[in-house]
Amino acid sequence: MKSCPSTSKSKFGKLVRNRSRIAVTEPAARQLLPWLRLTYGKLALTLTLLPVFCGAQPEIQMQRLIAPRLLEFSQDGSRLWYKVGTQWWEVSTAPNSKPKHAHHTPPPQDAAARSSEKNSPDGKRVAYLGAERPAGPSLLMLATGEPGAAAKPVSRMPVSAFQWAADSSSLWVIGIDGADEPVGRLHLDGRFEVVSKGPALRWQGGLAAAKDMLAWLETDERHFGTIWIRDRSGAVRVLAEPNPEAAEWNPGTQEVVRWHNAHGEELVGVLAKPSTGDHFPLVVDPYSGWRNRYLNIPVLGNYMFVQEGFAVFFPDHRAVHGFPENAFGEAYIGASKDRDPLDVLTDDVMSGVNELIRRGVADADRLFLHSTSTGASAIGQLLTQTRAFRAAVAHGGVYDWLGHYQMRHPLGDETIPGFLGGRTPADSLDLYRRISPIYQADRIKTPLLLVIGDKDETRYDENLRFYEALQKSGSPARLVVYKGEGHGISNAEAGVKHVRQSIDFFRSAPPPAK
Repeated sequence: MKSCPSTSKSKFGKLVRNRSRIAVTEPAARQLLPWLRLTYGKLALTLTLLPVFCGAQPEIQMQRLIAPRLLEFSQDGSRLWYKVGTQWWEVSTAPNSKPKHAHHTPPPQDAAARSSEKNSPDGKRVAYLGAERPAGPSLLMLATGEPGAAAKPVSRMPVSAFQWAADSSSLWVIGIDGADEPVGRLHLDGRFEVVSKGPALRWQGGLAAAKDMLAWLETDERHFGTIWIRDRSGAVRVLAEPNPEAAEWNPGTQEVVRWHNAHGEELVGVLAKPSTGDHFPLVVDPYSGWRNRYLNIPVLGNYMFVQEGFAVFFPDHRAVHGFPENAFGEAYIGASKDRDPLDVLTDDVMSGVNELIRRGVADADRLFLHSTSTGASAIGQLLTQTRAFRAAVAHGGVYDWLGHYQMRHPLGDETIPGFLGGRTPADSLDLYRRISPIYQADRIKTPLLLVIGDKDETRYDENLRFYEALQKSGSPARLVVYKGEGHGISNAEAGVKHVRQSIDFFRSAPPPAK
């Protein structure tokens, strides 16, 4: 990769080094998959990393960040292979080892290896991931093989990946716990012992194991695709750091925050902010299901906002269209499943925002909304319920759930009734209209920048109709159409323009009416 050395300093006083303009394509993130199932089925979504330009525009210092994949141990656990792009790498699992290029051919997998079912080492049990109902959480299911015995979940904690431990009485898993995806040992009696350190995103690389040697990928506010291992002594350490510069490109601090809503329920979210100061303008991204990960996707809240002096907040709310039970599990959802979905969204988000205002993190007069897809859908709903925000940018959202149902139902797609507890327009027409901002456009008084790609097949026409409804109601809305773009943003330049456009829109917006 070509890069250009720099002798200039950024506005934060750090030396800007090896900056390049790049774009990275990766499979659709798990948080997007439930929503993408609704409109696209199996789909690869383009996620563009924020680029940095050589010369006088030190935006946010990011190079090509590519996470490893296909982690694979040798049989004795002494070596680990992994793939970055098209290149295989090999590293000894001994401390202080250095990765090197490798000529590696993965062994062919038989049908048993390809199956999601895994037999315990002693051959007495079978484990697999399964959901007890549509859109339910992914649980680790256990079957004994005894005649007539049904498989049962080992625990109620959602699990994204697993391997049997050598003792056959426990399993190594990547679990889900709010903003964290902990790695640990799950015993057959449901006890869970965490071995990973701190909240992070860990599911993307899967979980590799060999005789209780364990390896996984970890992405958080300072690391991108770092390979961690737990060795047989129980020591947990970094094995390989493919993107050591990532820590320098986050210009601020990041933490998991907790608060209570009006019902006394504890919620979690991720907060990124400049390293010094307080009472920041706050960008709220209501794309729920978020983990404490590296924030480098331009259509979502990201470090470019932090570099420009904004705090960025991802509240993990429980709006039903975000499939919260799948993302967080039953315990986090609690009694919210029995309440009005729009009230749940508004209470969860605004109680978090108000907590940040109370702590002196956020300026109550400079609150903004920015997101894409399911997060943009939540923005439309929030704007019908509150005027607390100064401006909003919504990219590729759904604003007419009734129309979406009418389009998808003839195709056999029952996703929307699925997240609405089986309710359809035939028995709950008012509910479908209530969660659809297009029928409440007159309630939206916040300046809204509506963004859509003209190749976003199932949403383009709907966004145009929503814009027309906003215009007719006198709402302060603008429409921007990205030519040639689909549901994502396909290149780095467009990604930067989108973020800069959002920042300019926020800064030009008048204070909200009191």
